[in-house]
Amino acid sequence: MMAHRCLRLLRVIRNGVSIPCKFKVTSVITPVELNIRKANNTTPQPKSEDNFVYLDDPNQFGTLTKSFINPEDKLIDPGDVQEQLQNNPLPFQKLTIRQYADLIKQYLTHKRLREAIDVLEVRMLTVDRVKPENYIYNILIGACADVGYTKKAFKLFNDMKRRALKPTGDTYTCLFHACANSPWAADGLSHAKKLRALMIEKGIEPNLTNYNAMIKAFGRCGDVATAFQIVDEMISKKIKIRNHTFNHLLHACIADKESGLRHALVVWRKMLKMREKPNLFSFNLMLKCVKDCNLGSRSDIEELIGVLREHITIGQSHAVPLQIESSEIKSLGELENRNTAKALISDSTLCDDNPSKSLTDNIIERDSTKDNDDIIVTKNVCKNELKVRRTVPNLLSKVVQMQEVLSLQEVHTVQDKFAVVGGQEDFLKEMQVYSVKPDIKTFTQMLPLIDNTLEAENTLLETMKSQGIRADIDFYNNLIKKRCIRTDYEGAFAVKDLIEEENKIRKKKHPMKKKLRLKFNIMTYGVLALACRTKESAEILLNEMQENQLKANIEIYGTLLKNGAMNMQFDQVLYIMDKVKEENIQVNEAFMKHLTIFEERCSKKIAQARAHPTKSESAVVQASKNFLNVYKKWLKEVNVVEALKPEHPWEQFKDTYPETVQHSKVVIKEPKRFYKRNRKFVQYKAN
Repeated sequence: MMAHRCLRLLRVIRNGVSIPCKFKVTSVITPVELNIRKANNTTPQPKSEDNFVYLDDPNQFGTLTKSFINPEDKLIDPGDVQEQLQNNPLPFQKLTIRQYADLIKQYLTHKRLREAIDVLEVRMLTVDRVKPENYIYNILIGACADVGYTKKAFKLFNDMKRRALKPTGDTYTCLFHACANSPWAADGLSHAKKLRALMIEKGIEPNLTNYNAMIKAFGRCGDVATAFQIVDEMISKKIKIRNHTFNHLLHACIADKESGLRHALVVWRKMLKMREKPNLFSFNLMLKCVKDCNLGSRSDIEELIGVLREHITIGQSHAVPLQIESSEIKSLGELENRNTAKALISDSTLCDDNPSKSLTDNIIERDSTKDNDDIIVTKNVCKNELKVRRTVPNLLSKVVQMQEVLSLQEVHTVQDKFAVVGGQEDFLKEMQVYSVKPDIKTFTQMLPLIDNTLEAENTLLETMKSQGIRADIDFYNNLIKKRCIRTDYEGAFAVKDLIEEENKIRKKKHPMKKKLRLKFNIMTYGVLALACRTKESAEILLNEMQENQLKANIEIYGTLLKNGAMNMQFDQVLYIMDKVKEENIQVNEAFMKHLTIFEERCSKKIAQARAHPTKSESAVVQASKNFLNVYKKWLKEVNVVEALKPEHPWEQFKDTYPETVQHSKVVIKEPKRFYKRNRKFVQYKAN
């Protein structure tokens, strides 16, 4: 019945007949052109529902005008048209949020950040039209934070807020982590301040993890004062300060190169005062602080001594008051296990025959001819014998033996700074006190802090064996570098024999575990290049790398070039230049700096020869002229200007990962869209 009425209504409209009264409608439909002119030879245009206007349309004021505005003549967004033309994907074609997250994690495992971001911005939003959740954003923000891509991390954060997704605590933690890893400290500090102000403005209460990330971000960006203020804020809010927070404070102290060690020691004493047990990360961070930071000026050391006096235990209340100046210092001898150190001893006296009487404290000062950076320790003299022992107070221990110390002056050498925190033996004993077992990272960071002697290095290796710690290739790389710095090139190449012997032992003990064996990497040959002083040794090194299927980079070539330039080895310099051109390796600023310095030296040699001419030119002058001719041709063949352009650190994340010529092992598995349960028929057995 309803269909019959609709057909009748359409027939009436088509014939232009008035609508009968029995159709009770509230509006009258008429053609658009009311004054239709009777045309003799023209056929009427077919009428459709688009050519009619409702008389009671609120958007149409009257219908008697001849001019008609088509409502379709509006500004059209090309993006809307594209969305209308595209077919919406069916529900079974979409993935779940967990499947998208697994796909993103696969790309991040292979360090494909650009492809991981495209899963969100292209596949989810454009192709599949899936509404993302904050979990997806947290994964990508955390990935950008790990590589220091601060700009993209905050862009994803703003996109997250525009989509009405509520940021979680993990979101703010990742954002502060991105600020800490920013390649520019000023930019990271600016973002960290704005983010903290936003949290205060929105009334967001940070949790313990957020506070730790804040401390690390402000500390690494150079604002150590704000990092300590955040800890005070935590204490005011009655938040329990645990060792993780103290570890992040140690991170902040490492950023201050001038007084970071002083700040770290104060943090350590506060941690012990609050009865927090330091863990492995605490000791490793302290070693890094000893290596990279100094104790500061005289005023900083005075303040440090004041803090130590406040934390001295009750049993040490009889300690002698500390003094900064010592007027009675005389030269006596040499400190043990220190080749270059000279000792000064003051007013040594003999012990009384009565054993109950306290020993006389005497002061030893190391005198250096280069600077006045001294550390003063004590030595006991008993029964006319000078017994040298360690008397530098271990500032990491609970009980600090400060009664024997009268003066503590500025310290700059890493060996002296390491002695302040206990040295190798006492540092490991302090770890045993807290039941903390050192790992290979502990010994790797301890290696640059010990004395530059073969005996100290062998002692460290024996300690590692007694502790059951296996040395990795990074430890041996640092050992080679340490020996090369002190010009012990034979000892540096001897480390290769140590590695081969260690491989034989591990192969015999664990024949099926190939992962335990040590393999030379690019860093190994990079530090071995420091010991190559001739062209022959450089050729042997490069040929060995080629046999091990390793390609030398510009850093290795730069090291070999520097060695040849310093020793005026023209054949080595020309050989390295030819290898760089042959391998088509892009030069860097350091490589060109070494070449420029060598070119200036050659020009000076030629100028001196012209100022004082002789009958026959020397071999050095002839080699210098030959080098200058080759150098000019080499500059034209190598695109130096293009190579020296500064590369933006974020440019690598804007392009997709380049496809390699060799076979790539990266395989991205597409998640299954359907999950079928494996139902196995089990025959019922009646009892």
